[in-house]
Amino acid sequence: MKTHDLTSLLEAMFHQSKEMILFVDRHGEIVYMNAEAEKTLDLSDYDRNQFINICGHCMGMAASGDPDCTTCFLMSKEKLTFQVYMRTRYGKRVTYIANFQQIDPENNISVFTLNPLSELMKQQEFEHQKLLTQRIIQAQENERKRISRDLHDGVTQELLNVLLEMRLFKYTKDREELDEKIEDSEEMLSHLLDYIRNISVELRPASLDDLGVEAALKTHFKWLQKQYGILVDFNTNLNKKRYRPEIETVIYRIIQEAAFNAVKYSGSDEIMVNLKEAGSYNGIEIHFEIEDEGAGFLMGAEPKGSGLGLFGMHERISSVDGELNIDSEPGRGTKVEGYIPVGERIV
Repeated sequence: MKTHDLTSLLEAMFHQSKEMILFVDRHGEIVYMNAEAEKTLDLSDYDRNQFINICGHCMGMAASGDPDCTTCFLMSKEKLTFQVYMRTRYGKRVTYIANFQQIDPENNISVFTLNPLSELMKQQEFEHQKLLTQRIIQAQENERKRISRDLHDGVTQELLNVLLEMRLFKYTKDREELDEKIEDSEEMLSHLLDYIRNISVELRPASLDDLGVEAALKTHFKWLQKQYGILVDFNTNLNKKRYRPEIETVIYRIIQEAAFNAVKYSGSDEIMVNLKEAGSYNGIEIHFEIEDEGAGFLMGAEPKGSGLGLFGMHERISSVDGELNIDSEPGRGTKVEGYIPVGERIV
C-alpha cells in the first residue's frame, strides 16, 4: 500500500472515529484532538490552534478513587489501559476506559484514547448473557439426556418385561401358574408406576403448585429418606403460607439441589434444613439454611460433577434479588444459606 494512501486512511479514522482521540505532550497539553473529543470535552470555546491542558478535564484514575497526580499516566512511557474520570460537557463526571501510549519519544508525544465505560459494560453484559444462555442450554440438554436415559433404562425395559410376561399367559395351561404370572406382572406394573411418579415429581411436583413450597419440600424429604436412608431434620415456621409462584419455585429448587448434593457428596447420614419467614424494614424475607456435617470441600476448588448445580442455584436466587452463600471446609461439612425478599405473601 502506498504511504499517502495509508496517511489518508489514518486521517479519516482520526476524524470520523466515535472514540475520543487526543495527542498530548508530557505536560498534558493537547497537540491534536478529533471531533468526538472536542464535542465531548466541550472545548469549542477555545482556539483550536491553542494548546489546551488535559489536566483541566482529568479528575484522576478511577482505580485510585481520588485524583492523584503523582501517579499520572502522562508520566508513563509504557502502554497503559485504565479507567479514568473526565469532566465533560456541563461539568458532568464520566468514567472512561482509557488507552495511553507514547508514539514519539523524541518529542514526548503520546496518543490518548477514551471510550465510555457504559459501552464496555454493555459489551460485558452481552458476553455474560451469551455465556449464561450457553450454560442454560447445556444444563437443559444434560437434563434431557438424563431423563431420556431414565425412561429408556427404566420405563422402557420394565414395560418390555411386562409385555413378554403377558405374552406367555396364553401358553400357560396351569391355573395356579397363570395366577403367579399375573401377580408378578401386577407387581412390575406397580413398580413402574412408582418410577414414573418419581420422575414426574422430580420434574415438577404438583404439591408445589397446589399446596406450596412447605408441603412440596416435606414430600421431597420423605422421598429422600425412603430412597437413600438419610435423615432430613426440617424446621420451618411458614405454616402453609403461600408466596408468588416464582419465589416458591426458586426456594424449592435451591433447597432441593443443596439437599441432593449433600446426599451425593457429603457422606453424612443427616441433613439439617431450616426455612423461616422473617420481617425486615423492606418487608417479608424468606431465610433458608441447608447444612450437613459430612466431608465438605475446599472452597474455590473445581466443583464435583458438572458444577451446573451450583451455577443454577446462584442464577435462580439472583433472578428474585436474593443472596446465596456457600461455606464449606474439608472434614467439617457444608452450609448453604440465603435469603429472598418476598414483599407480600399471597396467603
